[in-house]
Amino acid sequence: MNNKGFTLLEMLLVIGIISLLISFSLPSFQKLNDKTILSREQHKLYLFLRDIQARVENSNQIWLLIANRDVITHKWCLVAQLKSRHICNCLSPSSCDKSTHPKIYISSASSRTMLISKKYYPKELTRLSGVRNTLSTICFVLQSDRYRTVFSLFNIGSVKLKNYQSLSACVKSNL
Repeated sequence: MNNKGFTLLEMLLVIGIISLLISFSLPSFQKLNDKTILSREQHKLYLFLRDIQARVENSNQIWLLIANRDVITHKWCLVAQLKSRHICNCLSPSSCDKSTHPKIYISSASSRTMLISKKYYPKELTRLSGVRNTLSTICFVLQSDRYRTVFSLFNIGSVKLKNYQSLSACVKSNL
């Protein structure tokens, strides 16, 4: 009798080998995924900051950059607005005064990333001046799991990104 097929033992052995391979490759896939999420988020945030700088350069007014985060719901955002007594809460955009022309950045991966800074809403991170194309020097950290990128904004209007594994001195006092 010629039996063609696999025995139960052979099938269990193949399933066991596949399970082991998946269990070993999953942590490295997760690590790559965190790096990818951070990379995408930092690129979007960089483009937002450059867009704000272009908007400020085309105005003769002072703009404020404000960060906000909610660690319980794991949400964070940034808003750029014209200088005003009313500070826009980007986590509640409907409360923002439209006369301040708020430009809001809400993270698309807020469940996997977090913004770390010394100042949060209602305090401003920095002021950007359209008259002189300057801003107050600041920095903040974008983090995904254990991967971090430091955003540094300098008074001459440049934005620099630094990939650090440790927290920068610009945020240590807030942790």
